[in-house]
Amino acid sequence: MTEGTRAPGSLTLGEVGQRLAELRNRADLTLVQVANQLRSRDLKIDASGLSRLERGQRARVSEDLANAILDCYLASPAERTEILGLLGTDTAPTGRPRPKLWLRHADLLTPMQFEGYLKQERQAAAIWNWEPFIIPGLLQTPDYARAVIEGLRPELTPTAVRGLVDIRVDRQHKVYDGALTDFRALIGEEALLSTIQDTAVMHGQLQCLLDESTRPTVDIRILPRNTGCHPGMAGPFVHMRFPKTTSSAVWVETMATSIYLDHPHETTRYASAFKGLWQRALSPDETRALITRTSKEQHA
Repeated sequence: MTEGTRAPGSLTLGEVGQRLAELRNRADLTLVQVANQLRSRDLKIDASGLSRLERGQRARVSEDLANAILDCYLASPAERTEILGLLGTDTAPTGRPRPKLWLRHADLLTPMQFEGYLKQERQAAAIWNWEPFIIPGLLQTPDYARAVIEGLRPELTPTAVRGLVDIRVDRQHKVYDGALTDFRALIGEEALLSTIQDTAVMHGQLQCLLDESTRPTVDIRILPRNTGCHPGMAGPFVHMRFPKTTSSAVWVETMATSIYLDHPHETTRYASAFKGLWQRALSPDETRALITRTSKEQHA
């Protein structure tokens, strides 16, 4: 699997690994030396295992192992508290059973690597979503979601479409009930106009946008058609940040798969692009006025 399309691991474990590598270098210890010290404490992890830990490639890091490593590095109380705190907010917990809905529709989620995104989304404190032509999934009504999925995935059977609609509705409940405190939906004006030919479905979706915009954690803004050329023309994306960690992730969906990015130079570029578009978008009041006017025109 290439770097850009690999399935996401734990962002916090990646950050923990980076912090531990910095402390090891400060202590002037090699991986072999650390492994030998840990072995004397009956902790079975070799140099290659420590290397995977520092690269964020272990599925789990126990608190006992982390404490022993921190002892080797003579970590300060503040450093210990910070790193153990990160372990307590792991954004990709293992050992928990997969939701039955995901298991039932694994054949639909796996090709797009979408289950990894669903895990990250549930743990995100901030989600910034740019969609130029359709309403973001977290704001879609079931009827609108069905029409969009049928249009984007014409090869799917009616049963498969219903399965993806069920997943989309379920994620809305799980995300809003989770850690999310900052959901910014930036929507291209085109998405309000002719995405769905069924005017009743489109009217219901626009009314849903107006209702969702009253949530305290949701901010919906429209980017006008006359904005001109901008970075968002490259396509839609989702930028996520997580509690108690500086790590972030970007999710880009293509026709055949999904691309997951977590390197700082990549995520920073997307965050900057979003901020630039956000500044050029309509204000919340202007956005609500445009949605209301468009809804009345389409339902006239």
